[in-house]
Amino acid sequence: MQVPEQGDVLAAEAARVAQAYAKRNRAYAFVSHGYEFEQQDRERKALVLLRRHKCMPLTDKTILEVGCGSGAWIQQFIRWGARPENMTGIDLRPEPLTKARQTLPASVRLQLGNAAALPFAGGLFDIVLQSTVFTSVLDPGIRQRIASEMLRVLKPGGLILWYDFLVNNPRNPDVRGVRKREIFSLFNGCRFDLQRMTLVPPVLRWVAPRSWFVTYVLSHVPPFCTHYMGVITKLITRT
Repeated sequence: MQVPEQGDVLAAEAARVAQAYAKRNRAYAFVSHGYEFEQQDRERKALVLLRRHKCMPLTDKTILEVGCGSGAWIQQFIRWGARPENMTGIDLRPEPLTKARQTLPASVRLQLGNAAALPFAGGLFDIVLQSTVFTSVLDPGIRQRIASEMLRVLKPGGLILWYDFLVNNPRNPDVRGVRKREIFSLFNGCRFDLQRMTLVPPVLRWVAPRSWFVTYVLSHVPPFCTHYMGVITKLITRT
């Protein structure tokens, strides 16, 4: 039996991920109370983490988003003080990159490419962000390749900002949750600061329009939360 070449495996998984995104037909309720709470909560916790790990101000930080899509996170980083010329995004799919180019400053670097083979020099970035990328990759070997590539392009002492869900979605067979043990394995030898957040959607949709306070309280109860947000720090190797 012929063993597939590594490049063929990467190409096949990339095609599967692109196809899975293409067939999604989500109608996000951008004006709903649940969406508003989720976005504000995520932004607040991301900023807390960045301050805690001494990444603020962002003025001189070089930042890469893996799986940048249409650039929503990049827009946030620019609002938080990052310079557009220091921002880079890479994505498998040309369509969202086209949208990103229409809305982001021209000096933001956007590139079509595969996160498992990042076209950047080693030790280039202070911060590497991934948001719901790993859960879209089902092949364990490719997940490990992406993690290794993220670490390779990260400066010693730099950090990965992680946001992804840990539970499987029974309605979506194209994704698989990433639990804490797997995160530790993917980024072996790093330092971790992870917390659960993001209320399970049915609870969020029901509670948020009725009580902001109850929504806030439940969002701090781990069993009700579906995602990890956190920082993975690449340790400085001393010789």
